[in-house]
Amino acid sequence: MKHFYIVLLISVSLAACSNEEPANPEDTLEAYVDSWSSQSISSMLEQTSEESQSEIGNFEWDFEERYEQEYGRLAIEDIHIFYDSRDFEEEEVDLDELEEISYPISVQMDSVVGAINYETEVNLVKQVVTDEDNEEREEWSVEWDPTHLMMAMQDPHDEIAIEREQPNRGEIFDRNGEALAKNGEIYQVSIVPERTEDLEDTVSQFAEVTGLDEERVGDLANAFPDEPSWAAQIQNISLIDERKDELLEIEGVLLDTIPGREYPYGDITGHLVGHIGDITGEELEGLEDRGYTAQSEIGKYGIEYFYEEELRGTEGLTVSIKTEDGEVRDVITHTEPEDGENIPLTIDISMQQKLADVLQEDSGSGVVTDPLSGETLALVSEPAFDSNLRYLQLSDPRAEELDTVEVLFEQRFRRAYSPGSIFKPFTAIAGIEEGTLDPEEIIVIEGEQWQPDDSWGGYLVTRVNDSETEIDLETAMKLSDNIYFAQQALELGEDSMEEWMSKMGFGESIPYEIPLGTSSIANDGLKSEILLADTGYGQGEVQVTPVHMNALYSTFLNEGQMVGPTLIVGNDSEREEREVTSSETAALVEETLIAVVEDSDGTAYRSDPGHTRLLAGKTGTAELKQDQTEEDGEQVGWYVSYDYDNADLLTTIMVQNAEDRGGSGYVVDLANEFWQKVDE
Repeated sequence: MKHFYIVLLISVSLAACSNEEPANPEDTLEAYVDSWSSQSISSMLEQTSEESQSEIGNFEWDFEERYEQEYGRLAIEDIHIFYDSRDFEEEEVDLDELEEISYPISVQMDSVVGAINYETEVNLVKQVVTDEDNEEREEWSVEWDPTHLMMAMQDPHDEIAIEREQPNRGEIFDRNGEALAKNGEIYQVSIVPERTEDLEDTVSQFAEVTGLDEERVGDLANAFPDEPSWAAQIQNISLIDERKDELLEIEGVLLDTIPGREYPYGDITGHLVGHIGDITGEELEGLEDRGYTAQSEIGKYGIEYFYEEELRGTEGLTVSIKTEDGEVRDVITHTEPEDGENIPLTIDISMQQKLADVLQEDSGSGVVTDPLSGETLALVSEPAFDSNLRYLQLSDPRAEELDTVEVLFEQRFRRAYSPGSIFKPFTAIAGIEEGTLDPEEIIVIEGEQWQPDDSWGGYLVTRVNDSETEIDLETAMKLSDNIYFAQQALELGEDSMEEWMSKMGFGESIPYEIPLGTSSIANDGLKSEILLADTGYGQGEVQVTPVHMNALYSTFLNEGQMVGPTLIVGNDSEREEREVTSSETAALVEETLIAVVEDSDGTAYRSDPGHTRLLAGKTGTAELKQDQTEEDGEQVGWYVSYDYDNADLLTTIMVQNAEDRGGSGYVVDLANEFWQKVDE
């Protein structure tokens, strides 16, 4: 009876075991694949066999860290793995007897080099493990394979090699094909200690010529103390750097040409073209997946910055599997580099030089366009930096002449300024079109100052020239009468003023290939009668960019249509045209602008302007004061002029701090100098 009892217990025990579902390898496979797909590498490792874990533990590298490193280098984010599930019951496979099984899998990875797709296998083996209750049970585990890290790997020590081939950066040209930024050569300046009799003297002379710290030069010169015959690089300079001859006279100094970015016109195109430079850590953040590295150069300013994407091109990449000895097992992917696009600007470099020459002693901006096409022929901001010096990280002598270095990097053609009286023609247009301004009506204005009634308190509108008392539109324009235009603004009214200025582009971003500041007529609407009156003659809170104002004046040469500006050749589809006024009104206001220049009492009249051009134009002096009681406030001088006979050129010149130079009168003389240079 006792014997039977034992047999019965054994039988019951076996029966209980046979009733348990045998371990299914696909449960482990699914967990492994899920961990791999989600890059949960520690979980992935847990699914591997004891033998695999033992081998992995002997690797020279950490399993989890290597996955993170390699997938990070390739910017692998999405991993998709596919396999065909098996029906063991239909296949009549006894899972109790099955000891190992292999599943073909398809792996798809999205990476910085594109899709990486390959086929491999996952081998699973059955092993006996002891659970927490110290009971043995069977389970499936994965035999790890190097292809579970990357395709074509055959050995855990194989290397995933990423080789980059840089494209040629696109170049920037003017309208005639003249290079403004090109891939050329620069000088690498070195000191060869072995070639000097007195290294300290060489270092001292070098520091004096370049302006570098002498101790810094000495440290660089002694970079290879055990190899005095080696050339120690000190700095790079441009091929047009005037110091090169002085440097070559110093004993032990060597100049070698190396590839580099050249800016042939230096500070003449500094603000426009800009420069490139070494990428910073902050810039690199978020750009690594676009192929940038810590060694990359990137656009820092101007066209080089705004068109970085087009200019940069696409680097070539080769991802391969190499043996521990550096032999290539297989190439995973290879892409050829694509050179960056060349950017042809509408700029005429000879026109740019002429405008820069005129403005070089001032702080200001100048714009020249073809008024019929809107093409920008010159775009200048002064003071300007030399792009070569910025690119080579050299000090700029002009910076030492300025109160603050920031002044050197202010792109004045992009910023909005108070326009003063150059705004008046557009008040006139709005009034004529609305029927509130009769160009022939004579308004009697007496004295220098005016206010409509006592409600303005002590606030008065002041005109500079009170020689005339009977004022019509032409007289008001050529004498630049503030009182006349203040009165016309009040007649026009707040709503109509805002509506017409909106029609002319105020309050919105004017389309242009480089971003411009937004022109505006008020910070928060024309909420007072005084502000409306001041707006009529371009004061108050009116702000406008030189590029926008220049475009507005194209209205008078295009029968009332404002032709928007363009900066890149062939970009006509981006050019904006808007109807500002009727052709009749445009012609009528233009007559007053001709009088400003040609009548002897006009603010832009000169008996001998130095050129033969037939010009129309308008002067403006914006006073930057907090209130009327302030004396000696800063002034911004403006002059917009165009050849109304040839209709080929339109220019706007703005000069800051014009109060000590005669205001807009000084700017008229600068513009005439420019027109003279154009005729030479």
